[in-house]
Amino acid sequence: MSGEALSESRDALAVLLVEDNSGDATLVEHHLRRGSFPGVPDEQAITHVESLDAALDAVTSSTFDLVLLDLGLPESTGVETLEQFLPEASDVPVVVLTGLDNKETAVRAIQQGAQDYLPKGDLGPDVLMRSMRYAIERHKQERALREQTEQLQFFNSILRHDVGNGMEVIRHNAQLLDEDLSGPAADRAATIRSWSDDIIDLTEKIRRMLEAVARDGEVELAPVDLTAVVRDRTEHVGTMDEAATIETSLPDDPVHVLANDMLGAVIGNLLSNAIEHNDSAEPRVTVDVTAGEETVTVAIADNGPGIPDSAKESIFGWGETDGSSEGGFGLYFVATMVDSYGGTVEVRDNDPEGAVFHITLPAV
Repeated sequence: MSGEALSESRDALAVLLVEDNSGDATLVEHHLRRGSFPGVPDEQAITHVESLDAALDAVTSSTFDLVLLDLGLPESTGVETLEQFLPEASDVPVVVLTGLDNKETAVRAIQQGAQDYLPKGDLGPDVLMRSMRYAIERHKQERALREQTEQLQFFNSILRHDVGNGMEVIRHNAQLLDEDLSGPAADRAATIRSWSDDIIDLTEKIRRMLEAVARDGEVELAPVDLTAVVRDRTEHVGTMDEAATIETSLPDDPVHVLANDMLGAVIGNLLSNAIEHNDSAEPRVTVDVTAGEETVTVAIADNGPGIPDSAKESIFGWGETDGSSEGGFGLYFVATMVDSYGGTVEVRDNDPEGAVFHITLPAV
């Protein structure tokens, strides 16, 4: 079995040394026992094998924290050795050892998946231990990134199949009701269809964002007309509650910020929260957009119960709530997206009651 990331509490570091030269192997073991580096146990449990076949048998039957792999073995030479070994040892970091100080080979080894490349002529106790420590930490981060990517792909699949298909069913039935009904009942059916369309569109946008993040870890940004987004979202969210009032104060000219097509979901989320969690008989929400030379600020204020001072900083964390809502994903989503835009979001007290969410975004 391949190894897991190094545990700080481990008494000994489990190392697989793959080296067919007995003299080199003795020297490496000597360096291991003499070297020290923060975070690396002083003791090592060294398993020494002299061939690629033996190394493959070892990683499939035992657990290791790290592998020191010589590229020149009886069965193969150079990067080919690494290519044959890595598929069987994807869960353990590998540091390549070689008698050749060849930069091209070093680059190819790293590209194939090795964590480091050490010419034997440069080996010393501290150099070896430092390389091993960094290799273990890099491998740990890579594994965490792979797991995160798999989670993104899983959520993307849920959005595509479960959420997407479910909303299509709701939309279709709302459309049938709209055709059969009249008066206020027809208006309500039309509202259901409108919200269904919005959720289907939002689901597709989130899917595209998840695909982009899973692919290259970055969110693509471009100029977005903030004033148009605010107008669209206030009109849409206004259908949530007939007693609610949403007023906007927008610049006369369009204001563009650096964002993406998820900005509407960010604004819509804050507007929805301001109405949904408002205990006032007549919920009121105001949206003020102020444009500066370098930044644009959106202030969304309500006359609801407000947010306690003790929760103002933590409310944007995963699973946190403002005490009146049941889930904390919405504000976590807002904070995550605003941060990806290079902006900031904070909540303050409204006067005389309620809360104000301030979003600051880079102007374009």
